[in-house]
Order: sequence, then C-alpha cells, then structure tokens
Amino acid sequence: MLELKYDRRPIIILFFVVGGFYPLRGQHLARNLDRQNNTSLSAISSKPALKWKFQTKGKLFSSPVICGDMVFMGSCDSNLYALNKTSGDILWKYKTGGEIRSTVAIEASIVYFLSADGYLYALDVYTGRQLWRFSTNGEKSYDVWDYYHSSPAVADGVVYFGSGDHHIYAVDAKYGKLVWKFLTGGIVHAAPTLTAENVYVGSFDGSFYCLKKDGTLQWKFKTVGERYFPKGEIQFHAVIADSIVYFGARDFNVYALDAYSGSGIWVYHQPGSWTSIPSVFDQGLVVTMSDSYSILVLNKMDGVKLAEPKVPLNTFSSASIAGNEAFFGTLDGVIYRLNIKNGEVSPVFQTGSSGQKKQLFFNEEGMLRGDLQQKYAHDITRLFDDYLQMGSVFSTIWIEDKCLYFGSADGAIYALE
Repeated sequence: MLELKYDRRPIIILFFVVGGFYPLRGQHLARNLDRQNNTSLSAISSKPALKWKFQTKGKLFSSPVICGDMVFMGSCDSNLYALNKTSGDILWKYKTGGEIRSTVAIEASIVYFLSADGYLYALDVYTGRQLWRFSTNGEKSYDVWDYYHSSPAVADGVVYFGSGDHHIYAVDAKYGKLVWKFLTGGIVHAAPTLTAENVYVGSFDGSFYCLKKDGTLQWKFKTVGERYFPKGEIQFHAVIADSIVYFGARDFNVYALDAYSGSGIWVYHQPGSWTSIPSVFDQGLVVTMSDSYSILVLNKMDGVKLAEPKVPLNTFSSASIAGNEAFFGTLDGVIYRLNIKNGEVSPVFQTGSSGQKKQLFFNEEGMLRGDLQQKYAHDITRLFDDYLQMGSVFSTIWIEDKCLYFGSADGAIYALE
C-alpha cells in the first residue's frame, strides 16, 4: 500500500498493484448508469449531525460523487474539488475557465466533468493532473432555471454527455478524441442514461432521444407540450428500470416509454408544475417537482399516484433512496426525509444560511410570506435568485456508510452522520 501526502498530511490509502494504482470502480450522478439512485443502505440517523463542512467560493449546483475515500464536487468558483471523505480535508483542486455545474463521472481512475468554458475535462483521480480536455462549440444557458450542465456517463471506453451547443457527444475516454456527435434541436443539459445498447437523453427542444452506441438514432419521442411551455422542454436526466424509461418535462408530465421502441406506456400529469427527476424503489417511483411544492410517489407500472406529500418549496434534484426512505433538499436550504411507505415528510437538517435567511421568505407557520408578491413586484426571476440566500440545495444527495453528502448554494459541501 502507498500513502500519498499533501501539505504534510496523509490523505488517502490506495491499493498498489503491478503497473500502478488499482483502478477505482465507476461512479456517476445518481450512482449508476441507469440513474435509479437507489441503495439498500438504511438506518440513517433520525437527526443526522454535521460531520464536516468544506467551504468553496462559489454556489454549488452539481452533486457530490464518492469514489473510494474521496469526495468529488465542482463549484461555480470554477474549481473541481477532491476532498477526504472522512475529514473533509482538501486533497487537490483543479481550476477551469468557467463555472462547474456538471457532476463528475469516474471510471478507471479518471474523473470526467464539464465546465461552462465549453470543455469536457479528464483528470487523474489521485492528483488532479489534467490528462486531456475536449472542446465543444461552447456552453449557454436556456433561462434562469437552467441550473445544471450535463453530467457525463462513461462506459466501454467512451464518455457520453450533452452540451449547450445542442449536441450529444461521444468522446474516447482515454485520449479525448471525438467518436461521434448528434445534433438535437435545443440545449442538452440532461445527463445521458445508458443501457448496454443505447444512450437515452432529453433536450430542451422537447424531444427525448434514444441513440445507438454508434450515434445513430434508434427512436425519438416528442413531449406533449403545455400552454406556457409548448416545447415541453426536457431539462433533467431519465431513469431506466425493467426496460422502461421514465423522465419528467416542463409540460407538467411524467412519461414512461418502452425503452426498446419508444412507444408510450403511461403519462402522469401534474397540474401547474414541472416534473423534475424520478428515482426508483421496488414497484414505485419517487418524483421530485417544482411549483406544486410536493413530492410524488407513483406506481411505476401504471403511473397511478400513491402519495403526494407537501414540501415548503421547489425541488430540482432527484431523491436519493435508501431502503424505505428518500432524502432530498429544496430551495429552502433544508434536507428532508420521505417515509415512502406512509408518505410522511420530515426535516432532518437545516443549513446555516437557511437558519439565518429563511424568515425573509417564510412566516412562523412555515408558509411562504404573503408580502413576497408585492415585494418582488411579480419579478419571479429576482425572487428565485434571492431564494439562494437560504443555501438552497440543488445537489442529489450521496448516501454512503450511513452518511449524507451534498452541496448548497451557500458554497459549502456538507457531510452529515
């Protein structure tokens, strides 16, 4: 075994084999390439306490990924951070030319992520040394609620990702050379979801694409659209389970399609609210949403609603499921636990920023203040920007060894136990 040291402090123990470090197994946003975001771990403390907190200099919209003893997360201060999982000490950081709103993918001891500077980066996991970078035609934002950039998926020596230049890319994972690219009709900020044969990803053009691994189109599905969002934009990643692909869209619908043919299986309509991201448990889905201030529990075979517990504010990340519980954060800067069996939601942790600023937006009864409309003169863009003062949680929580890891708009990476 070999001990690496930075700043005279031991940071990680790694297995050494002939030819170099033993390659770490793949890790992605929502844990796996199917994006189900489900782990059998349970027994999370009813009131998890702060284990450590690491402060960056920018807002955090990406999600942490743990691989071995290291936590990886990008910040809007343009740095990718590698931290010690146990202590939160910094191991290394890498500066890019733009905000990092992409969650990393790790495969064969290489960490991949996108930056707002328009590059896909490949770094050595242990040192942060750049191995290569690949240039797209540039990033762009769709609107103020377009919080994330695409998070890569890596399989069989290829990195797949979407871009603000309207393309879906496949890049050689070792050398950073283009394998193929596919043009859609809009920005692609969803993370690709993979099976052995296909790549699945939605676009802000309102179409959901199934591509073969060679970059040719297998099938395409167009969302219904809605009066105020006629394109039916697809902002977030899909989930695949039992040959069915599930995803949400801005037209207030959750879609379930046959993964092989793209034919419809069911559609669930949520009045007045975008649907964000499904996560899978047993026979059901936990679906996060925005404007309805609630969480959906659906039967995954027919889309029948099983429960819809209320939450205080919008939820944009996916719910992380551990056994019969789901964990997620909202724009109010609080982490919540959903008991999937009885549909009850309870708070488990509040960021410091939330404790200081939540009274600016919520009254003593926990309801949004009635004077917000007058104060913001119906300027919803400014209102949502100010919500971030509460340390809003956009991260998909990573659950590991009974601990919860996430980032916040207050710029801090948190570990709870």
